[in-house]
Amino acid sequence: MRKPGILSQAEAKWDPLYVKMGGIFLSVGAAALLVFWIDNTQPFPSDESGFSIVGRNSQGEGEREEKLKVQVGGTEETMNVTVEEQEYTQEQLEKTFQSAGEKLEVLVLGENESLDEVRSNLKLISAIPDTGISVSWELENHDVMNQQGELKTENLPDEGILVKLTAVMSYKEEMAENIFFARLYPPQLSQTEKLLKKLDEEIERLDEETKEEEYLKLPSNVDGIPVIWKYGRNFRAAGLMLIGLAMALFLYAAEQEKQKDRKKKRELQMALDYPQMVSKLTLYLGAGMTIRKAWYQIAEDYEYQREEKGEREVYEEMIYTMHEIQGGGSEGECYEKFGERCALPVYKKFGAMLSQNLKKGTKGLAPLLRQEADNAFEERKSLAKRLGEEAGTKLLIPMFLMLAVVLVMIVVPAFFSIQI
Repeated sequence: MRKPGILSQAEAKWDPLYVKMGGIFLSVGAAALLVFWIDNTQPFPSDESGFSIVGRNSQGEGEREEKLKVQVGGTEETMNVTVEEQEYTQEQLEKTFQSAGEKLEVLVLGENESLDEVRSNLKLISAIPDTGISVSWELENHDVMNQQGELKTENLPDEGILVKLTAVMSYKEEMAENIFFARLYPPQLSQTEKLLKKLDEEIERLDEETKEEEYLKLPSNVDGIPVIWKYGRNFRAAGLMLIGLAMALFLYAAEQEKQKDRKKKRELQMALDYPQMVSKLTLYLGAGMTIRKAWYQIAEDYEYQREEKGEREVYEEMIYTMHEIQGGGSEGECYEKFGERCALPVYKKFGAMLSQNLKKGTKGLAPLLRQEADNAFEERKSLAKRLGEEAGTKLLIPMFLMLAVVLVMIVVPAFFSIQI
């Protein structure tokens, strides 16, 4: 019997996925061949008299560039042919100017509904789309509207003002003018905006009248509506909150960095102390002590010398383990926990080694520890070498700074002497 899920060679050959993939590939390949045949076999277009022709772009679409192959004197070369856009006949141009002028009346409106009531900016376009015709504008009154069609609302009277706009349309050397009249009004204001405008005018009037007094008396009403004045909201507190948050985040990041640095220093110190600790334990075991007694001896020796030589992380952990055992903890578990707290792989291995040897007896432990001590000293040599290389690299920075100072001392006087 064949295992479930395994297809025979014939079944795999006609798997639906492969059939679909093959169908897609064949369809795309056929389409690509058809496009290639159309692109490379169609005859070059010609007119009734047999001359080869290249189509022009319509008016306003710009020139057209075609990359063609030409046979001259038995050789075939590639040539770029540039064809200008089609131009208007005189009759077509007159009709185009006329229709373009009619379009302008709609194109310039922008958000306005008609030129009879213009309350927002007009859109004085510089070209009429799809015609090739450019437009420039002449304004009768620049005090109420600028050349871009933007209204100067402060100068517009409420009853409106009639403005003459002249659109100068040009195509090549031909030009035509179209004149519009637009009545400009100030923007429509809501009831609140009207009240605020009157209030602002009243404040300006009062300010002008009371310039010699010590203070400005603000209006208490506008159009009979009471006015209550308050100070604007001050968000300095939010700024202080943001500063406090930024400082808290900075302190958190700094503390995290300090913890990483402390952890790195602790791991380095423990890695350097590991060979010496294992050697001491091996020495005491070789003298006939049990693991527990040798452990206590190392921890107590460190306690006596701690004030003189300073704290060492690995021996602090040994003291903690000693207190755990004295408190009734399982000796093997305490050694394993010691390795876990030290976190380095060598200490985890060391703790597991002591725990296992307690279960099956300490016979053969001394040679294992001796070998471990030898390996640890080799690792310490490699670590010391790496630290020396890192220190040498760090010393390059002050060396480069000193080199820069020397270069400045040499180059600057030389430069000033040349200038003189």
